Amino acid sequence: IRTVQCFKAGFELAAPIIELGSTEQVVLRFDDLAPDIEDLSYTLVHCDHAWQPSELPVGIYIEGASNAYLPPGRLSYNTLQPFIHYEVVVPNDQMRPMRSGNYLIKVYRGGDEEDLVLTRRMLVMEPVTSINARVAPTRQVDLRDAAQQVDLTINTNNLPVQDPFGELHVTILQNFRWDDARTGAQPRFVRGSELVYDFPDQALFMGGNEFRNFDLKDQRFITNRIERIVPGLGQRVYDAWLLPEAPRTIRRYNSQQDINGKYLVRNDMVDGDPLGADYFNVHFVLPMEAPLMQEPYVYGQLSDWQCQPAFRMQWDAERKAYHAAILLKQGFYDFSYVTLARETSAADITTIEGSHFETENDYTVLL
Repeated sequence: IRTVQCFKAGFELAAPIIELGSTEQVVLRFDDLAPDIEDLSYTLVHCDHAWQPSELPVGIYIEGASNAYLPPGRLSYNTLQPFIHYEVVVPNDQMRPMRSGNYLIKVYRGGDEEDLVLTRRMLVMEPVTSINARVAPTRQVDLRDAAQQVDLTINTNNLPVQDPFGELHVTILQNFRWDDARTGAQPRFVRGSELVYDFPDQALFMGGNEFRNFDLKDQRFITNRIERIVPGLGQRVYDAWLLPEAPRTIRRYNSQQDINGKYLVRNDMVDGDPLGADYFNVHFVLPMEAPLMQEPYVYGQLSDWQCQPAFRMQWDAERKAYHAAILLKQGFYDFSYVTLARETSAADITTIEGSHFETENDYTVLL
């Protein structure tokens, strides 16, 4: 399974958040490199704020069928790497969420939910409260140039809340990264229906750096961050070598444009049709004077915001550089180099890339 994308219909970079009762839809699409089309099913699982299945019966939160088959997969065309492309939109005529909250889209083989293919998060919101949030400099002087503080005030409006400290749960995301989701913030002041959080510790984020990027939408041209594109041996896909780029820990902030770690699937030769976008073996090269204590990873939406083994870089002593070769679909990609300490699950975005308060990030506040 490759190139899993989940976004609000109409814009490939939009977060999968829709309003309850609206005509908005979430698109889930992915490629299967297996040779045969399979019968795949999907369902929606309603979850609580901690992404554990809620106690609601399925008939309470789903209108229509509780599970359904995905539309038949479609075969790629004119690609060196054959694949089968699957796509489904939710809500649809067969299945519609009736409650707001966190939903897990589960895709599985046949009718066996234990034979899982993938899961993705989808959010259904109701605008019953108003959230006033801003990004401000932190009050910690030593982090003032490197960190960003999310300050927020929530107005519950007409929502009946008896215990704002126990009934309400706030989640704050940077660039829609679930590996570093911040929870547990409590209001510092309560003024009627207004909850003032006043610089909560849970909302202090390292600003990081603008993401690196490369453009592989057209294999006929060499863009400014691609060193060369060469045919693979035999019937293999093409190899694309990125220009080696050094760590950015001691440099000043550079306001280059990025798409905050996401990617767009595109082949300019076929007008953006995902069925005609081929796969490339993309080579990432990170020059270093000496190996790091922790191995670096190629990181971003392309790795599902996780430090996965397939995205781990290996030290090349002869070239004095880390290297990784990753199979990626044609398009425009943002990425960064991160490390992962053994005792944590969230990637460290500062060790190689540095951190600046000026970095432009997207923040999402969920109540």
